[in-house]
Amino acid sequence: MLLEHHVFLEYRLDSPGNVLEQKSEMQGGIETMTGSEPKEFALVGVAMKRLVSGEQTEGQFCLFENRSGGQTKTPIHVHADDDETVYVIEGQLIAVVNGEARTLSPGESIFLKRGVPHQLMNPGNQPVRYILIGTPSVFQRFLAEAGRELQQGEMVGPPTAADIERLKAVAPRFGITLLPDWPPRE
Repeated sequence: MLLEHHVFLEYRLDSPGNVLEQKSEMQGGIETMTGSEPKEFALVGVAMKRLVSGEQTEGQFCLFENRSGGQTKTPIHVHADDDETVYVIEGQLIAVVNGEARTLSPGESIFLKRGVPHQLMNPGNQPVRYILIGTPSVFQRFLAEAGRELQQGEMVGPPTAADIERLKAVAPRFGITLLPDWPPRE
């Protein structure tokens, strides 16, 4: 038996490109999702606004709009249980995959396959905005525990020592291995 699901996402944006409203529809077990006030989290100095939750997609994926004001980078890490897709909306983001850096500009994307070490960076002082899609929705649960929920209007600052310790403690429970450096290439 073949079971197909099709997910359609629709966003209403204001002129700078901020998401004002989201609507999505899953066909195959038809479910319509209309955006309520999305939750926003901070992780390693990046603001991550959840636009589509794993609950809305039956765990198939989660979708976030991420913002970095600059001088941010994730630890070098590997996901065992999920893949990530990144699509840049504004600014430039550096994706380092297996030790090789690639600069992503608006309209460019990259697929970060599970099992492959990677790191995302915004080393400059210019803002960057990008969409992150986690498949399946493991990342959403990880973020809820490893990050911290932002309050309305709260600005994201550099991560504190407590933020880093929480990240290190939570990562293994979600199949994420933090690496001290790039593994040697074969």
